[in-house]
Amino acid sequence: MDGDNSRWRPPSILLIPLLLCGGLIFYVDVFQIKSFSVTNSFKLPEPRFIGYSEKIDLNGFLVKTEGCRIPYMDPLDTSIKKYVSKPKQFVCNKNKPPLMEANLTYVYMLNNSLSSYEVKNISALKCCYSAFHRVEPSSKQGDNIVSYNKCVQFNESVKIEDDFIRVSCTYNKKEIYKDFFSFVPIKPRIKNFSSNPGSNEKLNVLVIGLDAVSRLNLHRQMPKTVNILKDIGAIELLGYNKVGDNTFPNLVPVLIGLSENELKKDCWHKKTDKFDDCKLIWKNYSTSGYATAFGEDSTWMGTFNYMKRGFKKQPTDYFWGPFNYVSEKQIGNAHDMNVHQCVGSRAVYQVLLDYITKFVKTMTQNQISYFGFFWGASLSHDYLNKPSLGDETYANFFTKLTESNMLNNTALIFMSDHGIRWGGIRTTYQGRIEERLPFVFIVMPKSYRDSYPQAFANINRNTKRLTTPFDLHETLKNLLKPHSLKRALINERINKRDGKERSYSLFEPIPSNRTCETAAISPHWCTCQTSASISINNSDIIDATKYVVKYLNKQLDGYAECAELTLAEIYDGRLHSADNKLKGESYSEDYTVVFRTVPGDGNFEATVRQYVSKKGKEKHFNVMGSVSRINLYGSQSLCMTDYHLKLYCYCIT
Repeated sequence: MDGDNSRWRPPSILLIPLLLCGGLIFYVDVFQIKSFSVTNSFKLPEPRFIGYSEKIDLNGFLVKTEGCRIPYMDPLDTSIKKYVSKPKQFVCNKNKPPLMEANLTYVYMLNNSLSSYEVKNISALKCCYSAFHRVEPSSKQGDNIVSYNKCVQFNESVKIEDDFIRVSCTYNKKEIYKDFFSFVPIKPRIKNFSSNPGSNEKLNVLVIGLDAVSRLNLHRQMPKTVNILKDIGAIELLGYNKVGDNTFPNLVPVLIGLSENELKKDCWHKKTDKFDDCKLIWKNYSTSGYATAFGEDSTWMGTFNYMKRGFKKQPTDYFWGPFNYVSEKQIGNAHDMNVHQCVGSRAVYQVLLDYITKFVKTMTQNQISYFGFFWGASLSHDYLNKPSLGDETYANFFTKLTESNMLNNTALIFMSDHGIRWGGIRTTYQGRIEERLPFVFIVMPKSYRDSYPQAFANINRNTKRLTTPFDLHETLKNLLKPHSLKRALINERINKRDGKERSYSLFEPIPSNRTCETAAISPHWCTCQTSASISINNSDIIDATKYVVKYLNKQLDGYAECAELTLAEIYDGRLHSADNKLKGESYSEDYTVVFRTVPGDGNFEATVRQYVSKKGKEKHFNVMGSVSRINLYGSQSLCMTDYHLKLYCYCIT
């Protein structure tokens, strides 16, 4: 393969060239530790496309402050253009239409679909529905158990008073149709809750997530959605930086305000592996008289389900996960990589959006205050270009919510957890940066913008500051008590701060000297960096990479089922220079190395900090943050049950 001679390889080892997506380009980054320093040693392109045609005047930077500079990147830069394409539309149920449909309260037959099921004599068609509900699991069971009621016969339509139902139809005593429908009945606990329309005492909060979509990829793939958000006054965070590898460590700070390690010490105990004792933000809203909802599609790999056991007690008033799990298991189809793209004749992501619409509409019509947190992964989790298939649907979804006046008293947050973590684009420098910068849009109702101008001015200014999931948690706490957005109370909080806090509400000014270190962002995930490529034959790069391989093997120590990893190839490297490095003094530098190991051809990316003694003779390394797996491991790690180590383990037993 062209360029093989420029790559570092261990001596006396015969290697097989690695082919990935038309050529593999990797980069290494380094982060200076002693103090923030940026060297703009290259000329950035002039902004040609940013957000929804928003003009950035920061000399080529998205964030340009004393403590952080995040460079502007062209969404269609030549380095990533070849990875952007139009995906093929998936087909649900072999194009067979649904036989039933549902609205807020009824399930009804679609007569136009009878011919597709070869029903010629409707009197011979027998349909019934079974309500089902979540069963509280034992400490050792996963959160995916349901129980079914007796099947109730109906003709062409029936009113439903349950959360979830399964519909079954037989024709000439043979089952020809099965489907699932979810509803939002008013629960006894929330019947008397009121949202006090026209007042500022309670503000609904609706959080909608789209998994694994970077800020730039949202603009590339879903321009109609972005334009609708612009039209309804959305604010976009340009410097929202992830703090962990995958969904879990990036949503835990949003929902609980803790890091993953803090969570393990505080409330997530291995004895039950459940999250009931954790102080999730929806508990705050529940005790304040809000109806609460939590729902995810692709629930088998959900935030609290993947290699975990979810909850014992139902966590929110409305909990959609069990419905998704059962429906995907029984009628899921068009499976691709990690997800079912369809349940029956409907796209999974559309089913989730329909449920969100039902929830919001029901709460609004009944004047009930609510907090809803919904997460979609089926559309976007596995492929860079798949989100484009949902652009029209998401644009229509936000349009209908707005035109129906269902957002008049609602704070809307549309967000992601990180960018795509694998695939061809991930082998580029831009792909690496994008992966660390997910999108966040926030829409505040006009009444609140008018009532709290200082808070709104602050959030506008913070769009060009370094922000994190921890900040979103503080913001959700503020939204629970809108009066806390008053100028005097914001100023009071500011006066009590020293400028080094880990988290800030987006409604208060974030300090301009904020760095990744003060924001609790590991150097491995930090985008406040400029760097220069250095030779992969550099001795420091080689030593740092070998150190990471030893580190990985140490993590796997004691797991006899996992092979010992060997360094096969270093692809590239980048160094962040330390401008304050003085001759004769101790210093440190960060290198992000990208390399391949065998067996298994695992591609990894790690940030390594090198410490150098005063005389420059003694050096030692530390891995900063976690080590990223940037290609898929598939069934290689089936023997491993620890979800962290699955990234590294190559099973040999």
